Amino acid sequence: MRIDILPLCDKHYRTMAPAIAPFSADYSIEFFRCTAEFCQRCFSERLGYVTPRRNEPPLICSDQPRCEQHGRPMFICSLDRQRNVIRYACPEEHCREMGSENIQAGGQLRHRS
Repeated sequence: MRIDILPLCDKHYRTMAPAIAPFSADYSIEFFRCTAEFCQRCFSERLGYVTPRRNEPPLICSDQPRCEQHGRPMFICSLDRQRNVIRYACPEEHCREMGSENIQAGGQLRHRS
């Protein structure tokens, strides 16, 4: 997992923090977790944004932006509150692929560009 990226939560636009979840005695899952109190949203470089549920497979939204070059889910890297625009970036190292979406003043997505 890259530790030089800092995804923002796709629900609160708050900074996410690196976390590790033990999967088995020999394997752990690395991801980013929202820092907002009571928020369960996570970002995984492999799955994208998900809300994990105990004993259930992650529900992956099919409309998450993906890098055209690498096919990986993109993360929210910035929020422009003046223009109500969020910007996405590819988690692949050295990839410059970017995307953006307009959001309403309340934080809801309007449309992708």
